[in-house]
Amino acid sequence: TKKDDYIYFIERVQEIVKSHGKTSIGWDEIATTTLLPGNVAQFWAMADNAKLAQEQGNQVLMSPAKKAYLDMQYDSTTRIGLHWAAYIELDSAYLWDPANYTEGISKKDILGVEAPLWTETVVNRDDLEYLVFPRLAAIAEVAWTPTEKRNWESFKKRIAIQGKRWELRDINFYKSPKVEW
Repeated sequence: TKKDDYIYFIERVQEIVKSHGKTSIGWDEIATTTLLPGNVAQFWAMADNAKLAQEQGNQVLMSPAKKAYLDMQYDSTTRIGLHWAAYIELDSAYLWDPANYTEGISKKDILGVEAPLWTETVVNRDDLEYLVFPRLAAIAEVAWTPTEKRNWESFKKRIAIQGKRWELRDINFYKSPKVEW
């Protein structure tokens, strides 16, 4: 889509969405338009776009591709997934703070955290589980636990115990070499 067409579309559609009492949420590129107050920009790639949304008085949903995309490979040997954004090993999914991830976006600007899973390489439930677990647990803790209460060493021990539960439930998960399973 040409930039002018994109801007026209977003600015028109957000008015329609607002007229129905709903909130517009869009990937961070929507902040390159004039946003109405109350919209949400989902930060996936461009920190500058997230800041533009914040400067327009809107909140940001944090889902940076380099930390929270569940479809990224864990490392170069991972059998499925992509790596255009990054390889996201378990420690990388855990050791980041949404409120300090990018300059200009603070805790008060953040609506929440999302961990997207795109399924280009997923062909069955085993694939899905392999990409999601254990990273989803790490990102949930990032989203819901204050930074000062998070501890990687503690998490590694707790996720190893959770791994035993996954095994009992026949859930296919990635056994990160960073954890003593």
